[in-house]
Amino acid sequence: MLRVLTAATAAAAVLIPGAACAATKPASVTRAFSASADEIANPGRGFFTYTETHLYADGTGHVPLDTASVRQARVEDGRTLVFRIFYLEKYHGTDTISAADLKLIRADFTAARAAGVKMVVRFAYSATSDADAPLARVLKHIKQLGTVLTANADIITAVQAGLIGRWGEWYYTRNFTRTDWSDRKQVLTALLAATPASVPVQVRTPQYKRRLLPNNARVGIHNDCFLADESDYGTYTGDDRAWLAKQNTLVGGETCAVSDRSGWENARAEMAAYHWTYLNPSFNTDVLDSWGADGLASASRDLGYRIRLTSAVLPANTKPGVKVTARVTLTNEGYASPAANRPVKLLVGSSAAGGLSAAFPADLRTWSPGKSITLSVSFTAPSKLGSYPLSLGLPDPSATLATTPAYAIRLANDGVWSSTAGTNALNATLTVAR
Repeated sequence: MLRVLTAATAAAAVLIPGAACAATKPASVTRAFSASADEIANPGRGFFTYTETHLYADGTGHVPLDTASVRQARVEDGRTLVFRIFYLEKYHGTDTISAADLKLIRADFTAARAAGVKMVVRFAYSATSDADAPLARVLKHIKQLGTVLTANADIITAVQAGLIGRWGEWYYTRNFTRTDWSDRKQVLTALLAATPASVPVQVRTPQYKRRLLPNNARVGIHNDCFLADESDYGTYTGDDRAWLAKQNTLVGGETCAVSDRSGWENARAEMAAYHWTYLNPSFNTDVLDSWGADGLASASRDLGYRIRLTSAVLPANTKPGVKVTARVTLTNEGYASPAANRPVKLLVGSSAAGGLSAAFPADLRTWSPGKSITLSVSFTAPSKLGSYPLSLGLPDPSATLATTPAYAIRLANDGVWSSTAGTNALNATLTVAR
């Protein structure tokens, strides 16, 4: 009996260290993440860089988009968006846009791509008068411009409907009556048809969407007299405000006049209520200056989406080829949902070192402000033994931009972002061992 007890004791002595070792190697770990207060330059949102160019009848007016200055605005000021209005003065009386001028327009998109920015685009016929083009000619121009827009859809955040009236704002117009909604609908429908489904098309007021295509999710709003008076100079009529607050649509624009409503408290409340994604920081300067440095910083931080990682439950140890599960929880602290969907990937090490990636099922367009989002993904652990750092990637959905860090989403957390890889560290490692 003594010999048996001694053997049992010896067996226990062998088993206990193994049990202790297993206890130090949990199957999973839980991580919490601290929030960042930084203004984060994420793609397709925030204050934009305003630019315009002209195609006058005498051949002058075109000012090429400058890659260096646009890149500098992105890097130094966080301007990831460029607003670009193309004035087509020479074409309100001509059906065909020349190949040379289409080449100039195309070159501006190339410059934006090289600078790592996205664009909000509008075409118009005049900045000084109501001299636009008749409907048939506008439709021909849309077909020609559509080839350029389609080729560059990956760097377009929105196309504003434009083309009608002074500044392309659909008001002071020579060829479109205010009561003939069918002509305007043809312009909007043609723009939607000439551009890929990934590109939103914005109209100037809620009424245009409500009357023309109320159920089309691609149609957004641009308000270019934000906070000017009770109706924002005719932007809103009737119950438009209540209607817009319930929509999940792309909204942006600019201020245009000081009023008793144009202070920061109203600005913040309305940008949150109507889910603003972008704003012109250069007009109206009297309105913007009245917001103060803190107000401007707050707007820069919260326009559009602001995705923060709150926690994660991640696999820590496993054997090769075993299925494991990762779960992350995030929240959107911005004013709006992301306008475009994109992949959400768990990155397990690097592919060069035998790692892999797993896609979380997700649709970022449903990540409404204040919403907590929990995502889970199961994947088969790498077959190669080793330690694999875990990170979260939200790359651009386009294959042409997916590996460019400037187009990836940086999470609003401290100590997670890799500017060289365009990924967010989860501060955990998966160890694969036998």
